[in-house]
Amino acid sequence: IIVAAYDEENVLKPVIRNLITSNLYPKSMYHIFLGVYPNDEGTMRVARELEEEFPNVHKIVHVLEGPSSKADNLNNVIRNIYEFEKENHIRFQALVVHDSEDVVHPYELKLENYLLEEHSAIQMPVFPLQELPRLSNIFKNMISGSYADEFAENHYRLLLARTVTDAFVPSAGTGFVIRRDILDKFPDGNVFPEGSLTEDYKLSLQFKQMGYDVHYVLEDVSRLRADGTVAREFISTRSMFPSSYGAAIRQKTRWIYGITLQSFKLKDILKNRQLNFISKYSLYRDWKAKFGNLLLGPGYIIFAYFILSSFWDMPPMYPKYSFAWFLMVFISIMMIERQVLRFLAVKNVYGKRSALISSFFPPILPFRMVIGNVINFHATVRAWWLGLMGNNRQKSTKKPKWSKTDHEFLEEEILKRYRRNLGDTLLYKGLIDSKQLNNSLKISKQKNERLGKVLMRLGLVSEEDVVRSVCEITQRTYVDIHLKEYGIRDLKPYSRELLQEINAVPIMSTSKGTVVLTTIDEDEERIKGIFGGDIHFIYTTESRIKKYIDSLGEKGLKDNILKDIEKYLEEGLINIEQVMIALRHSESREDIDNTLRTMGLLANVKEYA
Repeated sequence: IIVAAYDEENVLKPVIRNLITSNLYPKSMYHIFLGVYPNDEGTMRVARELEEEFPNVHKIVHVLEGPSSKADNLNNVIRNIYEFEKENHIRFQALVVHDSEDVVHPYELKLENYLLEEHSAIQMPVFPLQELPRLSNIFKNMISGSYADEFAENHYRLLLARTVTDAFVPSAGTGFVIRRDILDKFPDGNVFPEGSLTEDYKLSLQFKQMGYDVHYVLEDVSRLRADGTVAREFISTRSMFPSSYGAAIRQKTRWIYGITLQSFKLKDILKNRQLNFISKYSLYRDWKAKFGNLLLGPGYIIFAYFILSSFWDMPPMYPKYSFAWFLMVFISIMMIERQVLRFLAVKNVYGKRSALISSFFPPILPFRMVIGNVINFHATVRAWWLGLMGNNRQKSTKKPKWSKTDHEFLEEEILKRYRRNLGDTLLYKGLIDSKQLNNSLKISKQKNERLGKVLMRLGLVSEEDVVRSVCEITQRTYVDIHLKEYGIRDLKPYSRELLQEINAVPIMSTSKGTVVLTTIDEDEERIKGIFGGDIHFIYTTESRIKKYIDSLGEKGLKDNILKDIEKYLEEGLINIEQVMIALRHSESREDIDNTLRTMGLLANVKEYA
């Protein structure tokens, strides 16, 4: 995961902490690289603290003072990632680009990992964060709400249509995934176009011309609300967008200039034989925004006069029942249809209340739609000025500077809503339905009993379902293989009775510590006191622990595998979580190495004889 950061000391730490603590992908199977600048002391300090706190976070300091451009920052990080791979004998399957203010969905990496089998580039939905709409904040959130409306319409409806019709799908700049086979086409690490203000859009167009489609994915999961109703939640990237007029103008000027005036020329697109007709049409739709947005200003004036002249005695702009009059009626119907489509998109993403404010407050000319169009009009005028008159500062440099937006982030109490609990996880897996979960939660509250115990007692889930889900949520390593097949390590100092009493068994041992198998409810401090030294816990069910202890003294069918794995652990080539993932998918000594290499581990490492 790459995060390019400049002047982000206020948001970077909570963003990365939330990503790591809420994510349900194995922590040892992803790394986060923070691209910072040597002259940005605040962000450098935060990145260093995160690097010290989390072993999978790495600070990448740019060779130049910042800000350069976002593309330049990302490319510098990518080049450093290649060096990191060589030094640590790993190979990443893909890169994921995120911004320094993103709320990353707990299931995002899981979904991306699944889709990478079929798709070389993936774009996740991006939906702006919004306050729950109330009368007191309707006008306060008018500008940020206009972003929510536009992204809901684009990412719920339009990008999905582009994907289905094999049209050009642009990157949104965040939640963007690039598989390794595409990255290998850029051996120098210069993946993102450094001369563009919208490097993400231009790169996705370059991918399309190379024959790689960006796959847009819209998947949702169900969650149970406190009132017992089921909420639909999209696996998406959530971000805070500008709430002031000036910030919105600056950001959208950059987008409009970069996409419509800088990324491509229409004549080149129309002549390009590598693009199909629908891709050319979708690019034309993007390109014409620099003209269409300019018509919004006079269009509103003409429309307002047309409506007023229909009810008051005013000089008619269009004689009644003339061709121009019917044309205005038709355009008005189209505008209402557009409002209805926007209402449906916003309703599916943010709920009915937000949709009503978005599209029908007031009817015909809703405030949020008008303000959004005014911002687009103003930003387009500025983009044209930048394109026609130039920018003295940019003319003096070869590459555009990073014109970034100031960011905010959510408070910890609000972030908790985005994290998973046991009920969410079991519901997501389809092991229970919402009615069963709601009923079990009531019983759990009434009897002051853990939800997992209630669900098992009612026969709705198994012990393994509960323990596995709890381990996923709490980011603990769960073991679901028959470890007795791998033999028992040196247990002479410990009696069978002691191991049964503490429900714990040592599995492997290196100079860096002992790996102990136990259950999620045991007293870990007591276990540490018994075995001594550094202890690395892995977890399973009580029934599996019992079977393992009962098999003491038996020779494992795969006894030699753990001994070889201990060598890899000793050298620091892999860790315990990676071992357990590999064992789950391996049947023999040869399989374990192949599995580890498929996981991107042991790159350029010779197998043990």
